[in-house]
Amino acid sequence: MFSFPSPRHPFEITSLTAASSPLDTTLSSRSSQAASRARPVYRFGRCEVRVASREVLVDGQLRPLQPRPFDLLICLIESRDRVLHTNELLDEIWRQAIVQPGSLAAAITRVRKALGDTDLGVGQIIRTYPRVGYRFVAKLDGEMR
Repeated sequence: MFSFPSPRHPFEITSLTAASSPLDTTLSSRSSQAASRARPVYRFGRCEVRVASREVLVDGQLRPLQPRPFDLLICLIESRDRVLHTNELLDEIWRQAIVQPGSLAAAITRVRKALGDTDLGVGQIIRTYPRVGYRFVAKLDGEMR
């Protein structure tokens, strides 16, 4: 059976054969280990976001964050140079799922609460652009702005 890469996951490894050799398995294992080591750790203010272990720390203390709000935070950080529109975020985080209109706002609230970003709308970490979307505005450590 053939598998094709998804446009949402361009780095997906696909195979055109049903059987794979032990060498393929070893190479695949090594490349996934290298990919997990290459995942960044984002630091800003009092916060640290560890992508590989899916952890959020504030002042060294672990803060719980559900999977979708965590994915939302990573998406915002990685696209921090622009405002992400509401529909774009819904497509990226919830993909094909049908969600209530307030799901995105609730996820943003969870992220802000975990990070200690309490100024609604004009936060120091995530800024709301009414009727448009959201943007990560905190300066990452070591980043020139």
